[in-house]
Amino acid sequence: MKPTLLLVGGADTGRAPMTAALLRSLLLSRGLDWNVESAGVLGHDGDPAEPEARDAMAAFNLNIDEHRARSLDDELVAAAALLIAMDNGTARVLRLRYPSVAEQIVSLGDLSGRQRDIPDPFRMQVGAWIAYAHEIETLLRAGLERLLERLNKPSDIPLHIASSGEATAAPSIVPPAVQALDAERSAALERCKRLLALLNEMPNVIDWSNAQRQLETDLWSVGAKPLSASDLVQSYVAVLLGLLRASATMPMPEQLSVLVLAVERMQAPINQQAITELSAIVAGWLVR
Repeated sequence: MKPTLLLVGGADTGRAPMTAALLRSLLLSRGLDWNVESAGVLGHDGDPAEPEARDAMAAFNLNIDEHRARSLDDELVAAAALLIAMDNGTARVLRLRYPSVAEQIVSLGDLSGRQRDIPDPFRMQVGAWIAYAHEIETLLRAGLERLLERLNKPSDIPLHIASSGEATAAPSIVPPAVQALDAERSAALERCKRLLALLNEMPNVIDWSNAQRQLETDLWSVGAKPLSASDLVQSYVAVLLGLLRASATMPMPEQLSVLVLAVERMQAPINQQAITELSAIVAGWLVR
């Protein structure tokens, strides 16, 4: 049977479908017609790939126009021989959710043998998407032999057990010390807090769709500024962005208060507990 490789991102509309298309093409060039699919930890089910992602793949003579996003679930995990997370933050989320298959989870950076997480280019110009697509392809080529060995010998990608008992990919570098809060990150957080305060004070004056776009733009810039290698702010922001995009109408005052607290939390490095707590809040929010 053909092995199934599952690329896992945030919304499954950008990096994940691009990486799946690039990996599928790379494998075919080696005569390997394997199943290469993608999903998202907060998949926007049924949404097409971002227009910039489609344009970037067209530059590689690849077509992802038919792609539709989907959320990761138990069935997809069970069918996958290997889950390749788009970044280390997503890999940690996957290991937390699916500890029984922790050895089948690896980040793209670890697979390539490089400490590199490709940023989410959401809201960037198409040129940035193409540049990141080239970098993704480079990482895939660097990790291809390791990928092939991994499927034949599951122990080839070394794992270590953290003090919490969670299996994680062995890092090749020591994470740097936490830096002071980046000025750009700080400014973006302040803009978010001011806008949320205005939404609470003048809900009938400010247009929610415009506010939503501004919040997404500022949150994306925050996610692009981790304070250290262990700062999981990208994954945290992905959860927040998923929540905002699911909010078709103005949030209630208590929900705005939750958003303010979530924004304030990013004034310090984000750990796994913060992501877990926010995910639980989001789950409760969305089922109301």
